[in-house]
Amino acid sequence: MPRTSSPSAQTLREHYREQQANTARLRLLHEAGQALAAREAATALDAMLGFALAFSAFDCGSVLAGDNGALRVQAARGEVLPAGMRFPAQGALAAGLKDEAGVLVRRNSVSQMLLPAGAMAGIELLFPLRSAGRALGVLQLASRRPLPVPGEADLAALSTLASMLASALPQGAARPAVPAAQSAKLLTPLTPREREVLGLLPHGLTNADIALRLGIAPGTVKVHVERIIHKFGLADRTQVAARAVELGFGHSGATNP
Repeated sequence: MPRTSSPSAQTLREHYREQQANTARLRLLHEAGQALAAREAATALDAMLGFALAFSAFDCGSVLAGDNGALRVQAARGEVLPAGMRFPAQGALAAGLKDEAGVLVRRNSVSQMLLPAGAMAGIELLFPLRSAGRALGVLQLASRRPLPVPGEADLAALSTLASMLASALPQGAARPAVPAAQSAKLLTPLTPREREVLGLLPHGLTNADIALRLGIAPGTVKVHVERIIHKFGLADRTQVAARAVELGFGHSGATNP
């Protein structure tokens, strides 16, 4: 009989590392969702910033909200401008407030946030805090050491966390409401059960967690998630979670319409 080849040790190690990375991404979003559900907005922002820093292994960071052409520090960790400080939005941070802004990676550059003034960041990541298609602020993560740029999947997870942060910004940040007609149109293709699953994705829950809450099988949840991804024309569940936040799904899974 022909001998079947078994996976090499290197293949098994790579598969294990990828599993660990996926688990870390799910844990990041799960912890962020728990913080949103259980804490006041200010403490939720600080906790979620802490989760982002632990996940990325960066030294310091801040959550910034747009404030009439300026930025106000809503949460801060490490040697950065303190919470409560308001300053003009300039350079890369101003670019992050544009509605079309994407993730910005800066290397070996002066950071407007680091202390003392003029300090260099080995690497700095800027994520727009977007809700209903509008950038309301910036999640800033920095390391004085020149760490590697996180992989695409990790950046996507952090982008989803940034969308969740946008939902926790104070009312003074003037969040635009999701237009009811637009949300209803986007949600029309989904079945009632798919909408329930969609409402739980921003909490970073696994298929097993969602199944337990809805009283269905994990395999059924997996099918629902795949159908939602297809109907929205997105790439993966991380993008779907971000879309759910933009549509108004947040603390309880209820949406605006």
